[in-house]
Parts: sequence; C-alpha cells; structure tokens
Amino acid sequence: MTEAGSARAVMGNHEFNAITWATPDPLRPGEYLRNRHGTKGEKNRQQHQAFLAEVGEDSAEHHRWIEWFMALPLWIEEPGFRVVHACWSARHVEALTPHLTADACLTPALVEKASRKGSTAFEAVETLLKGAEVELPAGQTFTDKDGHVRSSIRTQWWNPSLNTYASTYIGPPGVELPALPLPVAEVIPEPDRPTFIGHYWFDGTLEPASRRVACVDYSVAMRGRLVAYRFDGEPELTAANFVAV
Repeated sequence: MTEAGSARAVMGNHEFNAITWATPDPLRPGEYLRNRHGTKGEKNRQQHQAFLAEVGEDSAEHHRWIEWFMALPLWIEEPGFRVVHACWSARHVEALTPHLTADACLTPALVEKASRKGSTAFEAVETLLKGAEVELPAGQTFTDKDGHVRSSIRTQWWNPSLNTYASTYIGPPGVELPALPLPVAEVIPEPDRPTFIGHYWFDGTLEPASRRVACVDYSVAMRGRLVAYRFDGEPELTAANFVAV
C-alpha cells in the first residue's frame, strides 16, 4: 500500500529494534547496536524471534526489510493532524529534527546515537516510539507482564491532568504506586491538533484517549480488534469515527 501511494506509515519501536539488531556496533567489534548475547541478548532475541524466523536472520530478505524500516519517518505532521507511534513530545521532536532527513527519517549516524543509553537521541527516540516514561521515587519498583522488575512507569501522556505517579500509570493492573505529584518537567503538554498513535494495546470501548489523541491499537495481535479512525478534519476527536473488525 505504501509503494502504491495509497498509505503512509511511521516507524514503531519494533522496527527501530529490528534496525539496531541488524546494525554492527562500531565501538564493539563483532557486536551489534542491540545486544545479541548474554541475558539481555536472550531477552532481545525472544522479542524478535518471530520476525527473524519469517525473513531468515542476516539473509538478503532480512536486509531488504531493514532498508524499508529505515525509510519510515518517525512521525507524520500535517497542518490538521499528526501521526506518531507512541508519544508526541514537542521537546523530543525538536531535539531530533536537525539530525533527521528531510522526510523525518533516521540516518545511520542517528541510529547509533539513539542506541547509546543516556544520550539525548536515545531519550527522544525512546519517548516517541515507546512512550513517555518517568522514574519512580527511590526504592519503588513493580513487576511487568513479562516478569521483569521495573523502576520506571509509562505514563498516560495524553492527559496532562493525570499528574501523579498513581493516576498517570499505564500498565498491568494491581500495581501499587504513590499518589505523589510527577516532576513538572515530566508532564507533556496536550497536543495542539488531533494526534493518532498505536503501541499501547488498548481494549474495551472504542473512544479517543483524550479530546485530541486517538489510539488505534486494540491488541489485534492478541485476538483483539483491528481498529481504524475515519478522520474528517475535526479539531476534536469522537468515538463515532472509530471503526473495527
């Protein structure tokens, strides 16, 4: 559909992970930007195995897909709407823009920078493709759906009024978090136009996440629904424009 010009697509976190899995690390001969070895490598391979099995690891077909992933923009921005995989954060967009191609695509140099934890590029790509994340107060942790202990949480960034750790948390139920206010710097301003996202595996009622944010990922890969939003240029989004099968 993209090749025919009838669709546009943006990069997601799995596409970025696939790129870094396939990209040699110039600072670690014989290694890749995404670890393939050790405990971390085992976890990474488990997450990536279905794709590798389908295309054949390190095959010509594999590399063709990596080239296509590199051609996906990090976001689509039009006067009336935006599309981004997980989170529209203006300050992270601003940080990345000078280093992207004219079509908002990654360059090989930026892929490397975005793979170095602690860098500005790493934080920006993580936020846009995996969602806004905040560190919990010292000593606070929880266990995620895969059994990994976490010291940070994903936030419902689309609703700035949810400004405590407990209220903004998004993740598995039953997690006890403090009702302490988030650091002011971690609260993301509400988007100024309709913004469409995926990533979060919503379920239940088809409705906007907020008046200007709609998520169209309703867990179709886990026997949920294939969801779309019919956008007619409205400044505020409505449940009536969701469609699903």
